[in-house]
Amino acid sequence: MDARLVWDTWRRVLTEDDLVAWIADPGGRAENSVRFDGDERKILDDYASTPAATEQNIYMYRRGLVRNGLGALNMVPLTRRILRASGLDLDEIAEMFARSSGYRDYGPNFWSNAADFVAFLAPHPEFASPARQDVIAIDTATIALARRLGVSAPPVWPDRMMVAGAGHEIHWDTARFIANPAAVIVRSSCDISAWIENPFAFDPAVEPEASSRHWLIYFPAAEAAHEYAELSERCARVFSTLATPSTAAEVSAALGDLSLDDVRGLVGSLTALGVVGPATEVRRSPLSRRTAGAAAP
Repeated sequence: MDARLVWDTWRRVLTEDDLVAWIADPGGRAENSVRFDGDERKILDDYASTPAATEQNIYMYRRGLVRNGLGALNMVPLTRRILRASGLDLDEIAEMFARSSGYRDYGPNFWSNAADFVAFLAPHPEFASPARQDVIAIDTATIALARRLGVSAPPVWPDRMMVAGAGHEIHWDTARFIANPAAVIVRSSCDISAWIENPFAFDPAVEPEASSRHWLIYFPAAEAAHEYAELSERCARVFSTLATPSTAAEVSAALGDLSLDDVRGLVGSLTALGVVGPATEVRRSPLSRRTAGAAAP
């Protein structure tokens, strides 16, 4: 029997409750109630020859996918926390997500699983407040960053760049800087700093006040968890400008309202985190092919 056909038939069994009922109830089965022919019908008949065992396998497989979905949210503890504190039935909401995806089996691709689960939760009424939408935006950006790094690791990870730059004098007149691709900035509309500082145990019942904030999200090293740093609006603008290699003078000219001394101070702060560095360092050949947080696609 063709292995692909067996898999495709099994996937259909998983996703169609009427077909599960047909397999599980030999006594009530109508001969022509399932429109399968040839080898597909043989596969179904084989499943139906042991209805109790097949039904149990379907339940266990579905249940495993539900657990995998909840487990994937461990990658994004902010969303995980607001879901667990929402009062929603976790198993029920995870089952709804698994069903909505056609009981997709993500395998080891935890970031992909988390991405789809967060997108599924985003429009839910329990996540409608501005602060919770901020969490969704931050975790969505974190996932996108992790998946990108999983495909293409940065030439130099921030931790290594930070060590390499320690104690080195910066030649401000000639040095060109660039943002490290292992980092991204997300804006929030509320002051969720208390939530970010304690992502596994913050109190979502305490609604943060409205306050525009800028969050730097970055992976310090290949197998490190992501970290956050709050940036001033000015520092965030400098980081964004350094998407292309620039000298401090060029950044100052591009932004217009920041003096050269201002830019030098802000670039210095970003280089201390390793999220900005000399363009010659950031753009050189990769030091490692290992990916962020074991980030699967």
